[in-house]
Amino acid sequence: MLLTFKDAIIGIIYVVWVALVTLKLSKVVAKKTNTYVARKFIHMAGGGVVAVTSPFLLSSPLVVIVASYLMMGYLLIRRLRQPMSWFQESDNMGEIFFSFSFGTVLLVMWILEPTFWELGNKYLYVALLPLIFMSFGDGVTGIVRNYVYGRRFKGFWGSVGMLILTAPLGYLLLSVPGLLSAVIATAVEVLPILDDNLSVSFLSFAFLLAAVKLG
Repeated sequence: MLLTFKDAIIGIIYVVWVALVTLKLSKVVAKKTNTYVARKFIHMAGGGVVAVTSPFLLSSPLVVIVASYLMMGYLLIRRLRQPMSWFQESDNMGEIFFSFSFGTVLLVMWILEPTFWELGNKYLYVALLPLIFMSFGDGVTGIVRNYVYGRRFKGFWGSVGMLILTAPLGYLLLSVPGLLSAVIATAVEVLPILDDNLSVSFLSFAFLLAAVKLG
């Protein structure tokens, strides 16, 4: 069964929580800091919390996938019609890419490994680690850089902060491939070629998928 009654209830709770984070709590954070930190707060408190808790609470990734794409659509509409100025920026579509990556990584993993959504299944961690890197890892880089450099700047210390957080977690869940994926995620995060909400998630996911399948 793709969707249970419990899944529906948990899904509603997630929607309410992410809405609260996005529409209310992030506004408070923006007032006390700036739009940059508010965006990172949404990444961690919204996406990060869902990534970490959903495997324990949901019977399948369906709710998270659908909610991610709905969130992407909502954010895009708001951006076009009435931007949420406390975190949306005209020259940065990071929140759109974040939602897209979140849902797509899980969807691709589900298609390739239909039984991956089980605690202890290595493919669950193949899908979740990139989302955690994107949510908490990238979130930490922004907060560290904001307070170290006082501006939006992809500096060295932000990368150090990201690696300190992601490397041990990667090794804990998937040993050496997990550790290497954290290094890759940290390295590509600073590249200006592609938005880091796409590069961190998809490149670390591709590496982990290949490493686990070939390992």
